[in-house]
Order: sequence, then C-alpha cells, then structure tokens
Amino acid sequence: MTIAQLSDPHIKVGPDDEGSAAALARAVDAVLGLTPQPAAVIVTGDLADHATAAEYARFAELVAPLPMPVHVLPGNHDDLDWAGPHTVDCDGTRVVLCDTHIPGRDDGHLDVDWLAGEIGEGPTIVAMHHPPILTGIGGLDAIGLPENERSALAVLLSRSPQVTRVIAGHVHRTAFATLGGCAVATCASTNLQSKLEIGTPGFTIVPEPPAFLVHAGDVAHVQPV
Repeated sequence: MTIAQLSDPHIKVGPDDEGSAAALARAVDAVLGLTPQPAAVIVTGDLADHATAAEYARFAELVAPLPMPVHVLPGNHDDLDWAGPHTVDCDGTRVVLCDTHIPGRDDGHLDVDWLAGEIGEGPTIVAMHHPPILTGIGGLDAIGLPENERSALAVLLSRSPQVTRVIAGHVHRTAFATLGGCAVATCASTNLQSKLEIGTPGFTIVPEPPAFLVHAGDVAHVQPV
C-alpha cells in the first residue's frame, strides 16, 4: 500500500495567489514522479483559501493529471460540496475520511462515536484536517481539536490496533507523535509553512520549502517538493 498525502494548498485565483497554484502543480508533478505510483492521493483539507467556486475549479484542474483516485476532505477554509465523512478502500487499506471542520470557525470538532463505527478489522488509516495532537505552537494548538475529543480518540485508538496511523493537515508543518499508542503524522503544506516557534502564543506563515507525505506500509516518508 502506498498513499500520497497532500495538504493545505490554499488555492487562490488571481494575481495575488501567493504562488499557490504553481506550488500545487509542482507537488502534482512530484507525485507523478514517484515509483511506484501511489494507489491514491488524499488531500487533508484547505483546498481553497476563500472557498470560492473559481478556487475549487482551479484545484480540480491542477490535480486532474493524477491518474489515481484523489480523495479530499474539508479544512477550516473550505465549504466543500462532497459526500460527507465516509470510508474508502485504498489498495486494501481502509481509509476513514473524517470531517473536523466547523462552518465559520478555525478550530475543529471530531465525531469520535461516528469514527468508532467506521473502523473495520483490517489495516486502517484515519484522515482528518485538524490534528488530534498538540504541536507546542500556541496559536495552532488553540485552533485544533478540543482536549476532550483528543482524549476520547486516544481511548478509541488504544483499543483499535488495526489503525496504523492518523494523518492530518492544518498546521502547515510535518510533525510526528503518538496518541493512544497509534502513530500520528501531520503534513506540510504544498505551498506556505508555519514557522517553528515552540511556546509562542501565535503562529507565523513563512515561505519555507513545501513537502508532502508518502505512506508506504508502516512507514511515512517526507517528500520535498
């Protein structure tokens, strides 16, 4: 099983797009250059910056060259017309696509009870936008998932060894942790990143190098773009 994870392209349309379209195009080219090709691509939220129809049309145009299924889920910047939270099969791995966005808000909510009903018996990846971990960057942690939901998810994961990892976006950085004994990985943005500022009350977006994740079996690889 190989799955590519892209995140937070924040596509804008117009002269002030901050390079978002060109950045996503480069990420798509990098996915196309992988050997072997991933069975699927998962985009963990914030496809568009202002949730306009033109931005979503541009996103669709940019990912159209990908020959494999592309599964998207909403971030806090999104207003997606999608199937809602659901589960897909990616080359024998069950991938649960969660919806953590709350309309009009930057922080998130995870329906842990719904998720518990979606975890099967075989290898499972849980995908969401808001990560269920604290990064140490205060401004990002303040707009994550609430503590009670992180704790409830930890309990669920502790009794669900078939979940191989939880993958998320939102924080514009690659970071790794464990929750309930399960691996958690956050994915960098295809464009702009969050500066590493541990202990700060806010966060700063900077033009650091983009990357995406390649999940291959039990290993997550960071692929620079």
